[in-house]
Amino acid sequence: MFNELRKFSLFTDLTDNQIERLQEISFEIKLKSGEIFIHEGKIEQKFYIIIEGEVEIIKKNGDRYYPLAKLNSGEIVGEMALFENSARSASVKSVEDSKLICFDLEKIKTDSNYLDIYAKFTSYFGDKISKRLRYTNEVTVEVLKERLAIGNFAVNIIAITTLYAISLQMLQKLKNYMSNSTLVTIIVLSMFCYFIISMMLKSGYPLKAFGITTEHWKKSVFESIIYTIPFLIIILAIKFCLILFIPRLNNIPLFDPTAIFKSAADINMKVYFAALSGYIVFVPIQELIVRSGIQSALQKFLTGSKFKTKWSAIILSNILFAGGHSHISAGFALSVFVPGIFWGWLYAKQNSLIGVSISHILIGVWAAFIVGFENIF
Repeated sequence: MFNELRKFSLFTDLTDNQIERLQEISFEIKLKSGEIFIHEGKIEQKFYIIIEGEVEIIKKNGDRYYPLAKLNSGEIVGEMALFENSARSASVKSVEDSKLICFDLEKIKTDSNYLDIYAKFTSYFGDKISKRLRYTNEVTVEVLKERLAIGNFAVNIIAITTLYAISLQMLQKLKNYMSNSTLVTIIVLSMFCYFIISMMLKSGYPLKAFGITTEHWKKSVFESIIYTIPFLIIILAIKFCLILFIPRLNNIPLFDPTAIFKSAADINMKVYFAALSGYIVFVPIQELIVRSGIQSALQKFLTGSKFKTKWSAIILSNILFAGGHSHISAGFALSVFVPGIFWGWLYAKQNSLIGVSISHILIGVWAAFIVGFENIF
């Protein structure tokens, strides 16, 4: 243990004799992953140095524990007991199998043989606590910044929902005068776009935090294509099964690029390619709204485990995304919700708009402009 202690900054100024005396009042402990070794509310005069592994400081509120910080090899935990004889303010548990050295502070504080060590520890930990308070101030500013962003986000979401509800009936009537519903969708999502972009600019976070980045774009594109191919096959298989088993759909062709038109009289190739081009251009804007605006904000602001916040953000953002298509039909809204979950997962994995936009374009063009899914609804 003598050589191990020498590696840590706490002991660099101690003599060999002082370290030998410390070894007499210390012992090594080994912890399994998830094991709590400091208990909130308990009074004890000990501190620990992490030799191997990782531990997490957790705070209890009601029946739940909330993570505060993680500490790795070489760091110290529980040192506040050096300055106060009060109950622990938080618990500490091992994140993985870990090895620590535990020191008896009561002996250091009360035994005259350890007064020289106690003086050096007080000076060392006093400096560490001062730096920690400075860091805490910076964290407080970040928390206030996040609260401001949450407020902006909430206001924008309320505005989006209200405007969407007010305009839905108008858009339904407008749809009756159009050969296809693409323009209606653009109008609805344009309202979303204005408020989401406003939220992003006012948040104080860099655009990279919202997935607006070109980092690793080649990998993102490659992954999105590989992950999207099975979806293209599934879309074709679903339409084949619907045509095969639903009598009223028996005469619908498997591939129907003209399905975007309401009737054969409306078919116009210039309109077809204009709609196709418009769709390709508008998809990244759509993803900017749903992924960068809504999903990114929810992932950042929702509380709980990383897994829970990720999937809550994906599901909630896709409910809004599907709602933007509900003016077409409930069935169509459901059909876009399912790939929306996939796109949400892909965005959470890559944190980039590039890959998810490529995948969205591939699936959308395949389903609407090649296979022709719109006439199913």
